[in-house]
Amino acid sequence: MDRLGHGERWGAQGGDWGAAVVDRLGRDVPPGLRGIHLNLIPAFPTAEEVAAADAEEQEMIASATRYRDGMSAYAFAQSTRPQTIGYLLADNPVGLAAWIYGLFLDVSDTDGAPAAALGLDSILDDIMLYWIPGAGASSARLYWEAAQETPGHRGANPTPLGVSVFPREPVRASRRWIESRYEHVVHHRVHDRGGHFAALEQPAALVEDIRATFVGLR
Repeated sequence: MDRLGHGERWGAQGGDWGAAVVDRLGRDVPPGLRGIHLNLIPAFPTAEEVAAADAEEQEMIASATRYRDGMSAYAFAQSTRPQTIGYLLADNPVGLAAWIYGLFLDVSDTDGAPAAALGLDSILDDIMLYWIPGAGASSARLYWEAAQETPGHRGANPTPLGVSVFPREPVRASRRWIESRYEHVVHHRVHDRGGHFAALEQPAALVEDIRATFVGLR
């Protein structure tokens, strides 16, 4: 951030793996970091939270369970045999496209038609970011590497946090769960539409939340 000219004051935003990276930044508290914004909370409810879940939280638990049991085979394969699937993803453009399109189909808020809702060109652009540099194997290996990590910081994240909750994000957290893990929730908004790929699906809403998070964090 010093090299970019923003070393004295900056923020970070993330979803998916980016959420895990940004959460870690918030826990490390590097110089100049004023706040973070997440559209996915990288945490799962404890046994106590599951037992005390209200109706909204029970639906969130059910959503995460559906995702784990019915949609996460790709993550299991990539976290246990990343090179095997990596060779296939790096060698076959049709296989790579099908692998990625399946994720758009499962976790985007597009009524089962992601190409129609997001535009085929946008999805092909995303696929090409993996195909052109041959990143299929390395992107799969990330899951294996993360599975080998020793858990880091424990306790509440001290950095001010903004959160966007989109209904078709399969792994969501209630405000109560969030506030038990982050010391300062400065913005929290639940949206009517949107899924896992928030920056592509609902870019205007996401930008509004990011601005609302950081406007008071000088």
